[in-house]
Amino acid sequence: MSYQTTLNTRPFMYIETKKVAQRLQAGQSPAEIRSAAIEQNFLQLPSHARQLAAINVILKRLGILDGYLLHQFLIADRETSNLILLYALMASDQLFQEFMRQVYLQKITGMEVDLTKQDGLKFLDEKSTQSKQVAQWTGATRSRLATAYLQVLRDCNLLRDGQLVKGILAPDVAQYLRQYGERALYEVLIGSRV
Repeated sequence: MSYQTTLNTRPFMYIETKKVAQRLQAGQSPAEIRSAAIEQNFLQLPSHARQLAAINVILKRLGILDGYLLHQFLIADRETSNLILLYALMASDQLFQEFMRQVYLQKITGMEVDLTKQDGLKFLDEKSTQSKQVAQWTGATRSRLATAYLQVLRDCNLLRDGQLVKGILAPDVAQYLRQYGERALYEVLIGSRV
């Protein structure tokens, strides 16, 4: 299994993802959007390398979403929209998905409310005993990744002032994900096992 540290440098990116999703919804192809991101710098990033890295990650995440979820990402309330992006992020990043299931979901279903960077570091230390790839990461890389994981939770309002909260999806999106989505990811979004 291949793990990645993408969240260290390309975290939640909600506003940037909305811009790309609007272009996809308007009928632009990923290639056209990638070209516009570089030529027009509509993501407003400082370098060509960062523009390319960000647009590739965003397109990968949005590629997870079907037409319904992409549309809902654009029109739903902010909390639901955040959770749809979180769904895409988990589906495109195996290690983050495991963190969300093994740390966030375990804590929230166990009625534990505190989440700290130490929880993230402990998770990554455990993964380093299971994965040669993670074992090769430096302590600094693991520390940045643990920080990035907490920042994603803050960005999507599942972590407020160090306290975990359950996400609230719009009922129609919840029903859709319950029926058609990946169950493991849906459970994280609602903070409950089904």
